[in-house]
Amino acid sequence: MLRRSLLLLICLCGWICPGLSQSFPKRQPVDQVNVFTGTSNSRWMLFPGACLPHSMVQLSPDNQQNVWNGGYEYTLGSISGFSHIHEFGLGGVSIMPVVGKPEPYPGQIKTFGGYADGPFGGMWTAGYRSRYRKDQETGRPGYYAVTLLDYNIRVELTATTRCGLMRLTFPEAEQARLMMDMAFPQEEKTDIEAFTVTRRGDREIEGTIRQRNTYAQTYSVHFVTRLSRPFDALRGWRTERHTGAETNYGTAWRDKQRLGVDSSAFRHAGPGGVMLTFSTKAGEQLTVQTGISYVSIANARQNLETELRASGGDFDRGTFDRVAAQARQTWNALLGTVEVAGGTPDDQTKFYTNLYRAYSARSTVSDVNGQYVDACGTVQQLDTAAPKPGHVPGAMYSADSFWGTQWNLTPLWTLLTPDRAVSWVKSFLQLHDRGGWMPDSPTALRYAPVMGAQHHNALLISAWQKGLRGFDGQKAYAAIRHDLSTPGIAHPCGGFAGNRHQAAYAEKGYVPDEVGAASNTLEYAYDDWCLAQFAQTLGHTDDAAHFNRRAESWRNLYDSTTGFVRRRRSDGSFVAPFDPHLFGTTGGWNGPGFMEGTAWLYTYFVPHNLPGLVDRLGRERFNQRLEEGFARDYVDLTNQPNLQAPFLFNYSGKPWLTQRYTRYVVDSLYNTSPYQGWVGEEDEGQLSAYGVLLMMGLFEMDGGCAQRPFYDLSSPLFSRVTLHLDRHYYGGNTFVIEANGNSARNRYIQSATLNGQPLTRPRLYHDDLVRGGRLVLQMGPKPNERWGR
Repeated sequence: MLRRSLLLLICLCGWICPGLSQSFPKRQPVDQVNVFTGTSNSRWMLFPGACLPHSMVQLSPDNQQNVWNGGYEYTLGSISGFSHIHEFGLGGVSIMPVVGKPEPYPGQIKTFGGYADGPFGGMWTAGYRSRYRKDQETGRPGYYAVTLLDYNIRVELTATTRCGLMRLTFPEAEQARLMMDMAFPQEEKTDIEAFTVTRRGDREIEGTIRQRNTYAQTYSVHFVTRLSRPFDALRGWRTERHTGAETNYGTAWRDKQRLGVDSSAFRHAGPGGVMLTFSTKAGEQLTVQTGISYVSIANARQNLETELRASGGDFDRGTFDRVAAQARQTWNALLGTVEVAGGTPDDQTKFYTNLYRAYSARSTVSDVNGQYVDACGTVQQLDTAAPKPGHVPGAMYSADSFWGTQWNLTPLWTLLTPDRAVSWVKSFLQLHDRGGWMPDSPTALRYAPVMGAQHHNALLISAWQKGLRGFDGQKAYAAIRHDLSTPGIAHPCGGFAGNRHQAAYAEKGYVPDEVGAASNTLEYAYDDWCLAQFAQTLGHTDDAAHFNRRAESWRNLYDSTTGFVRRRRSDGSFVAPFDPHLFGTTGGWNGPGFMEGTAWLYTYFVPHNLPGLVDRLGRERFNQRLEEGFARDYVDLTNQPNLQAPFLFNYSGKPWLTQRYTRYVVDSLYNTSPYQGWVGEEDEGQLSAYGVLLMMGLFEMDGGCAQRPFYDLSSPLFSRVTLHLDRHYYGGNTFVIEANGNSARNRYIQSATLNGQPLTRPRLYHDDLVRGGRLVLQMGPKPNERWGR
């Protein structure tokens, strides 16, 4: 009896704790993602809800007001709705299920989402939001669920690329409603210019929301929403603005002129919403399916029907579960491009969570038929056929700025998912075809006025230099050359295109203080170098020489008396007094000063010519100042301009310090907590991608734009990292990074071999990696100061 009990206990432990059972299937990468990491005090684009890689629909709970870092805040104990779009500058179609009689005033229904901090208990200021308990909330890639405490409704979410699915389990209720608030709070202050909603039978509505904000400008979200059972009535409300109130309140419309009665159509110029009403039995499940399009209602319907048909059903009992299973499979395939072994379970969760975040933001905005709305509001058509079997079809993408992505998203996407990298390249080239320029921040495919420089060019150039030839290289070259040779303009269709200070930079060799940010000199110079490499590869030798000369413009801001780059006036004099630690610019991103940085930080922003910078500063001062920067927190690893800092020692004769500080960053600045996750702003996958690269021990100082791209090596977090290469683009099958003896203590590389041959420099060429093979690192507790110098 005792033996049988022990055997049963062992079997149960193997089921509950898979790591304890050799016979139980290994945990999949998708199972090691924590979708709640970093969701406290996070941006609109970092959410716990359901999505696919770079999908249009990102269906997730919201609980904040119209504030910076809006959307979902982990520490708040209530939810005001579940909205379908969480892209930078974009949002739309929020649905909140509720039950109960109109309260607290007879004849009135709460049409206001309530304040984030309550109070509740029937108070009007709580609105229709509901409290929830953390032990009744769960999430994983492609699926989210929570129980709404005040209504006893279980909400489950999943998604395809362009459709959101909600499975709602209701209590018994004579009065149940789906609240669709068009003016729900988003991160960006968004004005609802107009909305329309039309009833199509007793199970379907369709509509359009026209909205406007600073970055996306005016855009429309079209939707088709279908229910698995009939609803009784469609009612609407308009939002009334109350003097002195920061948040809008709504009042139910009661007469036909004010659209309060059941109607087949609602149209309103301004904010408001609609509700679907019905009754429910205890345990009754309602499935709600919503297709989204930025082009038209017809396209929203086509997106819905096409993607649900591909999932194998419509409203049969298994549809929701099949879509959730396919979302899981899609994510597992992407995350499985890298396998890690060793480290702690928390290390592996940290790795796969960061890899997930590198693809869960930045979204598709074209439809299944290839249509999209360009920067001028014109509907355009893409060829949606995949160029070759196994390749991603063409798509158009919306995103926050690509400022700084040369050190995170560019190397990760081109290495792990080259098909997606090429798809993004084609999207940028389409934008150039239609609008005459490539936007660094293609929010809603507009020329959003965000940040500076043109670092998206590194993605195009790096892709070509790595042999990703799924696009026209000469066309890409001409587009980039145009953008780096032509003064930027206020685009006739809105926003700003190109470099604001290009004319002064070309004339003076730097951006004068009277004109704009000194930091743009450094960033423009890097972009020039990238184009010079591209020109050389394509045989444009005269252009290569020209842009290589301009790439040395950083020298024009270097002050030899202080050893720093400095703000410089048009007459050549440096701005005084001088403080190398003075942060930021005056007058916005492009005003005088250093964009989200300091002179201290930007002095090291010469990723394309670090030997030249080491020579200019002197090796001893270069290292001494950099080591002091880590000791005194002058180094800033929370933001784009200084992410290269740990790898600078690879270029100054102290690669063991690169190994020390990259492990320090991974151990100290990254975790799986919902309260932190990343030190700094995650910025639509940028800090996540950076973390993944550091944990693998790989980096690209120059953004992969050299004629022969290479990776800078550091200390990986794991004993083994296996890269499963895309054989549609790369010749190899797998590349393995082994770190023998690796541990928290043994973080220093003692020696290295590549495919059995000694490797004496901390550099791995991309073409060697993608041929497949094995990099073996011998690790130890103390630096080997002879290796890698």
